[in-house]
Amino acid sequence: MMLKEQDPKQGFKLGKIKLAVTKDHLVSAGGLGMIIELFDQSPLSREFAKCLPERKSNNSLGAYRMGLMLLASLIHGDDCLDDIEDFADNPSAAAFFGGKVPVAKTFGDFLRDFDEAKIQELNQFLTSMGYEIRKHLKLALPEDNAPKEKPHFSVDSTFHEQHGNKIEGCAFNYESRWGLNSEVVFDEMGIAYAGILESGNTKPGTDGPKLLEQVLQPLRGEKLKVPSAKVAHVSGDSAYGYEEFIRVCQSQGASFTIAARKNIPWFDQIEKFVDSDWTEWKYSARDFDKWNKKKKSPPPRYLTRWHWHPSWAPQLMFPILIKKEWKADDVFTDSGSWHYHAVITNEDLTRHSHQEIFERYLVRSNMENFIKEAKMNFDAYHLPCLKFNANHAFLLLLLIAFNILRWVSLVHKPDKPFYAKKLRKKFIFQAAKFVSHAKQLWLKVSKKFKQEVDRFKEAWGLQPAIVSHRCSSA
Repeated sequence: MMLKEQDPKQGFKLGKIKLAVTKDHLVSAGGLGMIIELFDQSPLSREFAKCLPERKSNNSLGAYRMGLMLLASLIHGDDCLDDIEDFADNPSAAAFFGGKVPVAKTFGDFLRDFDEAKIQELNQFLTSMGYEIRKHLKLALPEDNAPKEKPHFSVDSTFHEQHGNKIEGCAFNYESRWGLNSEVVFDEMGIAYAGILESGNTKPGTDGPKLLEQVLQPLRGEKLKVPSAKVAHVSGDSAYGYEEFIRVCQSQGASFTIAARKNIPWFDQIEKFVDSDWTEWKYSARDFDKWNKKKKSPPPRYLTRWHWHPSWAPQLMFPILIKKEWKADDVFTDSGSWHYHAVITNEDLTRHSHQEIFERYLVRSNMENFIKEAKMNFDAYHLPCLKFNANHAFLLLLLIAFNILRWVSLVHKPDKPFYAKKLRKKFIFQAAKFVSHAKQLWLKVSKKFKQEVDRFKEAWGLQPAIVSHRCSSA
């Protein structure tokens, strides 16, 4: 016998658990029904149904049912259309969705039914959904966590690498990668408001003006009330620092902070500034805490401004705020260099400090996290169909599913909302037992999870006692 001191496992043994077979119908995603119920009971569900192409086959049992199952699949975290067929092995799915779950090919046919008109309707629904969610969050969240009166929209593009030669719209981008491109608009809460799929060689920022005009259109009434007031704020990287995008911001009454392109001669002006032209960046106590945790001091940072007359409208003048920040060398102590970054804005510099405006631009850094969330946790890295319109429809449905989970996350934990991976563990991947009794269907879950569902429904504005006529998710 090996001595404990010589045993690398130190005497540890796994507990013995015997396996036994049960005839009970067990469900591994007991919370999925609750999420789908919340959307189905909201006014958004009727508007969503109007955006879907008509389906009359016996397999589909209607377009809304197909759309809802696709959303359920995306919310569940399925990686491809074939994974939807796993619903067929779930005893609660057929009961919850009122019949047999169609095969993956039927869902592919459903996506191919989307034409340009239906895709535009779905995109418009995404905008309406964004504003409805924002309105609900203003009422449901504490004041410190609720959305601000004026939304902050960030626009960005991202690439979807593909691996098939027959996929419509695929092309090589500027990095020589093969695939499709997309542009999306998010607000500061992480809610998507519009999206568009583009061919892979589309120049970043191309469809930004069209998307932004669609998103800002519902705020036109606010602009008419007070023409001089700004109804929203818009941020974008240098891909959006061009005439059409800036004109949309101006015409729709939005303030903006957009990264300045290098073809604007702001960098040539730096040598002309003297020390008194630069104002020092004032770090907050929270900033100092962050740097202290890293056992470092915050780097020296300064701001100045230069005024730009665009060639396409010489009568206009936009301030360009220039930030210089010291970047220490990782190898040689007490050495480094100044790094410069500039943003164009139409903000009133008499009402807002340079730092306040630049910090507003920095809010868009979260945009990268939202795109990464869509790619990693909803598998937007790749799109599943050969037809361009089908992939476009899939992207918009993915963004709708993204919004539903983000909505749930913000209501559940407004100060530090979970990303999809953690939220699925807490609300969706809950073990449950499916029971049929007295002509009713029940999903038996843990007491703790039931309390969580009731609390969440109350925050959502629903009564906890509400039970679907087909299957209870609580």
